[in-house]
Amino acid sequence: MIYRGDEEPGSVEATPKEPGATTKGTPGGSHRREATAQPKVETAIACPINETLVLILGSGPSLSGAQPIMLNADPTLPGKAPVVSWPLVDSKGRASHGFVALVFTGPLKGQRLNAVTFRGQGRALSYRVLPDLMRPAALAATIGDLAGPGTPAVVDAIVGMLSQGPMSRRKLAAMTALVEAGAKADGFIEIIGAFEDGDVYLQGWSQEMMPGVSRVLIGGATPQIAECTAAAFDRQDLNNSGKGFAAVLVAPEPIDPFGMQRVYVRSRDGWRYADVYEQRLLASPRDTPGYARAILPKLRGPAEVIGRLRDAAYRYEGLDTVSSLALPVRMAIDHALRIEQGGLLISGWLLDPDHRVGAIRLRRRQASVDLKPVWSRTDRPDVTRAFDGKAPFLSQLDPDRHGHGFVAFVPDFDPDGSAPVYIEFVIPHAPPAYLPVVPKRVSYREAVTRQLKSISARAISVSEIVERQLIPLVASAATKPAGVEGIEHVGVPSPGGADTTLVIGLDGQTADATTLIALMALDPQIRTAPIVLAGPEQTIAELRGEIRRLADFYGLSIDLVGVSAFSDVFDALIVGADVARTDRVVLFSAALVPAERGWLGRLRAAHLEHDAFSIISPALIYEDDSIRWAGYRLSSEEGGLAENYVGYPAATLDAITPAATPAANLECCILSKAAMASLGQEGYGYLGNREKGLDLALRLAKAGLKAWWLPGVRVLGAEAPADSVNPWEMHARSVDRAVFNARWAETLTAMAHAEAA
Repeated sequence: MIYRGDEEPGSVEATPKEPGATTKGTPGGSHRREATAQPKVETAIACPINETLVLILGSGPSLSGAQPIMLNADPTLPGKAPVVSWPLVDSKGRASHGFVALVFTGPLKGQRLNAVTFRGQGRALSYRVLPDLMRPAALAATIGDLAGPGTPAVVDAIVGMLSQGPMSRRKLAAMTALVEAGAKADGFIEIIGAFEDGDVYLQGWSQEMMPGVSRVLIGGATPQIAECTAAAFDRQDLNNSGKGFAAVLVAPEPIDPFGMQRVYVRSRDGWRYADVYEQRLLASPRDTPGYARAILPKLRGPAEVIGRLRDAAYRYEGLDTVSSLALPVRMAIDHALRIEQGGLLISGWLLDPDHRVGAIRLRRRQASVDLKPVWSRTDRPDVTRAFDGKAPFLSQLDPDRHGHGFVAFVPDFDPDGSAPVYIEFVIPHAPPAYLPVVPKRVSYREAVTRQLKSISARAISVSEIVERQLIPLVASAATKPAGVEGIEHVGVPSPGGADTTLVIGLDGQTADATTLIALMALDPQIRTAPIVLAGPEQTIAELRGEIRRLADFYGLSIDLVGVSAFSDVFDALIVGADVARTDRVVLFSAALVPAERGWLGRLRAAHLEHDAFSIISPALIYEDDSIRWAGYRLSSEEGGLAENYVGYPAATLDAITPAATPAANLECCILSKAAMASLGQEGYGYLGNREKGLDLALRLAKAGLKAWWLPGVRVLGAEAPADSVNPWEMHARSVDRAVFNARWAETLTAMAHAEAA
């Protein structure tokens, strides 16, 4: 802060000292030092704008443009300040001009601004900044005294300086106060209409407002700066003392029509303002275009201005106007799905056999996306049958052409759902038509699933939809970090001295977790270990009674953990590990089954042989005693990573010793709890568990964990065979594989080259 929070600018219209007046040098200086040429120190007044910007008012020689400056007479605090200068109406002494400089005080780092030195034009002009502060309104009044008839031009230049760079509410309030001090009343605003995109329509009367495009200031609850496009029309009720105007205001942020109180406009002889009439009419977005259309035939102004106002008169009104077109054009939306991160997946059909529509834009507020270049087309013979021979499609539709469907994913669109979404039809030589879109908020997994199931999995267009729409959708998805919804302990107290916790992760597909717990309870090593059972809150709630009964019967110590923002079993495992009270955890997916007793102890013993920066997984075996997972190997020919011994008989593992692997299997592994923290809160989107688990394992490896697999410890894990997977699930797997390759191919290739070297 350049001034303390309790230092409020004074309301007194302080002015600089008499031009030419100086402050004396430091008392006690020698006569010899006084004889040395010293720069004269004038006084100046500060008008704070915000925490790091201040306007400095002073007098002296003519200054213009950006001037090099020094703050507080400190050579280590240089800078540049734009300066507005004008001839004084009553110049005295050496000062011929007044000036206002916009000084950035960030380098002061909270110190008070005491002095400013202008170092341009081969001279140094030093000014001591007076401790009394000035408000923007008082500054404007003082400039009026010093600049006289030149005041409007000076205020314009200061407002221009302030309008550069990032805008803030305090800066806008200062600009409004400067303009307001010298502005004159000029008419009233009688109609204020809101558009769906946040712009505002105004209608009223004025004496000086000129047709054209200009910059205006909006005064009210939220000061804003806006571009104003205005045209005039005759008003007989004004008796030639003024004229009506219609205008559209466009600002970087949506304009609040209810908080608007006054609009400041720059006229030929200075700033004017039109107040909002007390009995003004406030029009809703559905009614505003109608008011603009009603006055359109009477407007006068440049062709560009009339064109802009005509566009405003035919803006979106929240209604479907496509269905009432006389042209042979129709559209419908099957679904519009808003993904958590703000992307929009939209699917529907467009029937336009004569190609009457020029562009089709998906819009919200000031955002617009042309759908034609980004969508994928699909066959919709049902649409052909429904409209063939019916008005307005009286001519026969081509029976062999059914490509009316479309699918489009638009990333970073409608991030918060705060603005209406609609489709705009651009039709040559005719007003646009509109179709409302009402997105439904869904997870990225639900969006992809619905889209794949809505079309034939064997359709020719599916591959393109997967490639152009669904892969980018999943690749851009960033899942919310899962958290703890609730914890409940059941069974016996946690065993003292235990150093390893068994974390069992559930998901919505878990068939019978109670059977798994009962089976594990037969292993003495598990009965003496603390257990965390984590999963979706609803699943935990359904299992709570039965798990409590089993824990009491077998003497188990179980913490039931409900997981919020749950998406898959790995969320349950990560949250469950975070809840564990021991430094070592064993992650175990509830989709697996122990193949024998003692497996937990052997995993623990193997981990004790390594340091804390290791992660160890057992081998996974199918129910037919064939190998499902036995570690990975780096391969430049198989996408960077290949699996060992898949499909081989489990007996193959008998002669194999424990070995390193590029990545562990997080479905079942042992590692330190601290190592799990390296996964952080960031999550990546996948449709299934396979690639997500591998993604997480590679992130652990990238964080420095050395991965091993134990052929002597085996766990049963079933997986749906490829021939039983339905077609849309196969497409989902291809999406995951493409997303995984995009994220990890370069890293895996580098790892393979490093190993080969």
